[in-house]
Amino acid sequence: MVGLRWLVGLALFVSVLGGVCSAEGSKTVEVWKNLFTVVNGEGIDSNTTFLITRDGVVVVDTRVTPKEAEKVLAEIRKRTDLPILYTINTHYHGDHTFGNQIFKDSRAIIAHENVRRSLMGSSGKEHLDFFKTMNIPGMDETVITPPNMIFKERMEIFVGGYNLQLIHVRGHTDGDLFIYIEELKTLITSDLVFNGKIPYMGDAYIEDWISAMNKLGNLDAEIYIPGHGEPGGKPVFLAMKHYLFNLKGMVLKQLGEGKSLKETQDAVRPVLMEKYKGWKNLNWLDANIERAYHEYSLTTGRGGQ
Repeated sequence: MVGLRWLVGLALFVSVLGGVCSAEGSKTVEVWKNLFTVVNGEGIDSNTTFLITRDGVVVVDTRVTPKEAEKVLAEIRKRTDLPILYTINTHYHGDHTFGNQIFKDSRAIIAHENVRRSLMGSSGKEHLDFFKTMNIPGMDETVITPPNMIFKERMEIFVGGYNLQLIHVRGHTDGDLFIYIEELKTLITSDLVFNGKIPYMGDAYIEDWISAMNKLGNLDAEIYIPGHGEPGGKPVFLAMKHYLFNLKGMVLKQLGEGKSLKETQDAVRPVLMEKYKGWKNLNWLDANIERAYHEYSLTTGRGGQ
């Protein structure tokens, strides 16, 4: 049976993403020597990153459809004929996993154990069925291909002169991982960081997300590759961290005054809208405020009717 949390999250996902349309055409950004990120694309603008090592290629996230994943594979083949060694899913959301079937012949598809759990059985089918309502080109060709190598807290991959540290945190979902490549001073953050875009919080644990950002901030990194939006330097990371702090602080203030959810949304929304007016998806603010309101209502024992 699908759990209540899943159903609530799916309903919220429908409400905030129901109007998704095709994004601008994808492009491949050379982030660092041998490290590339494919940004934009049709459907949802989730990023895929690939690292070309002397032994083969590591792919991080596979985009929203097999069609989009094939575009990534074509970009890889423009640069190397080396085999795809590992494919990594940073969390379970379909815009990061529904291209997995194109990379099923890599040595392993790796993710946190909760990602496999979320993609298996009825929960995975419902997630795919929802994405099929969004009229994304190529969605009907998707076959859910869950990770076949999982871990709990931490995993390291040593490949072709690089050490990839896969570290589990809970924040955007309960199965998040981020990847630290010390040799490149690079963090692949996935959806723990959105660049220039209000983040999706339908499955979020906001306090844990803030703790995860503190963990990322303690690492020596100069390049941050987000789950959505262009790669960049530390300001990309700090902007996301400040958004989370602002959301938390403003909602806690309203809770402390005994305000209802609607009163909280009406008070917080215009402030955040003005502060982040240059970001995309401002229409997600009310859903984020609601998520924060319910989470902090439980921890503070406060909240209006």
